[in-house]
Amino acid sequence: MLSFTKQQVETTRPDGYWIEAFPFCVDGSSGPDLIAYGLGTADSDSKIQLYLNPYNGKQVTDTSYERKQIAKLSFPVACRHVSSHYRYGPSMNDIWPDGGRVSWFENEGDVGKENWTRRYIGQSPGMHRLKTGHFTTRDHIQVIAVPIVIKSGDLTSPAPVIIYTAPDNPKDLPADRGWNSAVAFKTFRLVHEVIVVPGLNNGLDQVLLAGREGVNLIRFDVASATWKSDNIGKGLPQSEGNPYWGSGTVGVAKVHDDSCGYIASGEAFHGNCVSVYVKPKTAPKDRIAGIRWTRYLLDDYGPLNDQHTGSIHHVICADIDGDGIDEFLVAFMGSEPPSWDKTGVWCYKPIDLESGKFAKFKLSDDSAGRIAVADFRQVGRKDFATISYSVPGYFESPDPSVNMYLNTPITAEKLNDEVVFRIPDPSTISIVDEVEFLDVASRKLSLVVLPKYGRFPVKKGDGVKVIAGRLLWEDQDGNIQQRTKATRPQQQVSTLVNSKDGFVSTEFEGAAFMLLKKSSTSGTPPYSDMAQVEAHNIFPAHFPSAVRSMKFPWVKVEDRPWANGGFKGLEFYNLVGFHVRLSSDSDDQVCHIQLWTAGKGVSAGFHNHADKSFAEIHTCIVNGTGKGGMNWATVPDADFDPANPDKTKYKGLVVPDMCEHGPLWRIDSDGLPLIRKNDTVDYPWHVDEAWIAGDGRGEQSFDVWIAFEFPSFVANVDVNPENVSLSPGIYHIIDSATSRPIAVEEGKTADNTPVVLNSPGKFDYATWQVSRIAGTSFYTFRNISSGSSATSSWPPVDKQKVVGSRSPAAMNLTSAWTVRLISTDTFSVGLIATDLGLSVNADQSRAILASIGGNGSRQWRFEAVPEKTY
Repeated sequence: MLSFTKQQVETTRPDGYWIEAFPFCVDGSSGPDLIAYGLGTADSDSKIQLYLNPYNGKQVTDTSYERKQIAKLSFPVACRHVSSHYRYGPSMNDIWPDGGRVSWFENEGDVGKENWTRRYIGQSPGMHRLKTGHFTTRDHIQVIAVPIVIKSGDLTSPAPVIIYTAPDNPKDLPADRGWNSAVAFKTFRLVHEVIVVPGLNNGLDQVLLAGREGVNLIRFDVASATWKSDNIGKGLPQSEGNPYWGSGTVGVAKVHDDSCGYIASGEAFHGNCVSVYVKPKTAPKDRIAGIRWTRYLLDDYGPLNDQHTGSIHHVICADIDGDGIDEFLVAFMGSEPPSWDKTGVWCYKPIDLESGKFAKFKLSDDSAGRIAVADFRQVGRKDFATISYSVPGYFESPDPSVNMYLNTPITAEKLNDEVVFRIPDPSTISIVDEVEFLDVASRKLSLVVLPKYGRFPVKKGDGVKVIAGRLLWEDQDGNIQQRTKATRPQQQVSTLVNSKDGFVSTEFEGAAFMLLKKSSTSGTPPYSDMAQVEAHNIFPAHFPSAVRSMKFPWVKVEDRPWANGGFKGLEFYNLVGFHVRLSSDSDDQVCHIQLWTAGKGVSAGFHNHADKSFAEIHTCIVNGTGKGGMNWATVPDADFDPANPDKTKYKGLVVPDMCEHGPLWRIDSDGLPLIRKNDTVDYPWHVDEAWIAGDGRGEQSFDVWIAFEFPSFVANVDVNPENVSLSPGIYHIIDSATSRPIAVEEGKTADNTPVVLNSPGKFDYATWQVSRIAGTSFYTFRNISSGSSATSSWPPVDKQKVVGSRSPAAMNLTSAWTVRLISTDTFSVGLIATDLGLSVNADQSRAILASIGGNGSRQWRFEAVPEKTY
């Protein structure tokens, strides 16, 4: 699940109840603001406040929310944009008989105005929820308003469902005259949620109600001019002594192109149960009525209190991870005694919708009465905001507050003098994120995560350096350009993008990369003085202040502790540094990034990284003389004297402006790095961090470059076309001899689950995403059902079992496969760096490894699975 960064909107509130995303400008020119308030008390009216969105400015430097008072009301409860009702009363047991007034508030376009003009709509005691829409006509705005009870303490009598219809000129009505009203139903009790289902009733809106009668759909039938209702589910069953049953809150979720894919519910009134209603796979899209919905109880958060209530106050459906399937968020107000489980926001994500299986994640630990979801920053991602539930005399959360939770796939934190970025695995996400962080040497550096099959705009003259996955684009000449972690060994390639359509794109693996955009802030090369190469912190305003206040100075290398007295007098400087790690539980390292400069003729001497293990690639921003670059020994280590290098025994590679070089470490024929006995990557003697910086004569001209230190990875080498003849895609992998497909046993997600052979024609849990490891000829097989990869148990030996695992070994040594074409539609599959192939055991029930060429050798068919059938 993605990361959300908490931003405090308002602290130390007196109370809290309602929050709503409010689009002051409906033309889409700005992100929505917030409306939030509490209920107030008998002695103190509630302030309905508009919180102005700080992200609507072009340059966001201050993320605090300016507040404007819309109105001051007695006991307001629900709000929909600027329709509200008030004078409810202190509680359900103390309803004001003359209360329940419904009004709308007028502002003619001045966002800074306070105390908007209040205009009367209607009144009904116990008014609790309302929404706007078109329920019986499209010619006028309408308000649906529903009391929760009709008099104090009466939990039995039905309350009216009232439809108010706006007149032609609602501003012209006398102050005491309301809108025309009609009662749609008088049969529902304890309605605690009203949700509009837009436009699916011949252009009219339908409504979902959550109350004692469970979840019900109501809609106006134009042909008969009558209201109709459908019970979707009864909700929590009635139990002895408990006055609350049915449903308390409801939301309808979109699943791809089905706007009514499933229904989420919190049960019952202020309850502790989370349920979903799921329709059959064959049910028509965009339909709720006339369908058999199956209820699945997902969670029961424990016993109710003495008043028979719990902690759930609101559910809302939204696609917060961008995969086309709505998750649903549940607002928990808190409990007494305090409970982590029952305070904050839980997110439920469908895993197997038809079977009612959901995963859940905690997104917030702060009391939440309600949740507002929107793209507040207009970046293409859904954020959410909450207000604490704090109602005097009922439940009062400590320190009530309003909080914004920004959808931030890329996060950063300070670690001593460096920054730690955490990013999602690009192959597992569906949304894009970009974070600018440093402006230096005429380039503005940003970190970008791009999901599979994603597109990202890159301007002409900007560059990219891939740190995970693969980027592609069509250049101006119609050639397909590809960039991975590194180009071919001992070669260089440009990082500049000259895309014909102005975009780079990804395939199955997605990509994480550094974007190097042109900038005038940090000067224009050449640089004759280090003062011209000052680095500027440009982290966005929503990042932690500890990160935004960091300085990134250039430090002379001779002053670094690890220099150990060396590098005296050299114009050689270092800027640290940035760790990039995966945000998953594995916390895997992606790379470490640091910057270097060197004056003319500077060389720090040859070294071979015998003390640490990493694979290092450099990107040159500025080549001051045009001659600087990498140099490496061409003879065995024992034949090379690093203190007195013989020019006949080493070779050089100039790395021009905005270019990167390929691997310098020693590799085998498959591109796998050679490893020394001390587990370090086998480098020849070479000069990199202070690469030989060109001629030392004439005016000073600094080189500036970036070092990317990766864990060991497979280099990009020439491969036989037969080894890459299988196109990445979704497949069933079938044993040719038996026609049995391989599958992860029962689709289990646990590591070391057996990879088994199903019966012929049975494809349960047998669908695999086959991907190429970027820049190599190797493949990975990821099971669609379990999310785990086909992996060899350790050590990989003859007859070793193949299992499903989410924890790959370094360089995918136990989960990367060669796939070689045998005939038109059959392939051999082998584990990399071994002579072992994918095979089956004696009773043909399990996948194992077997020696290639022996009796256990098998051939496999890869049958493509049509899109959207898996």
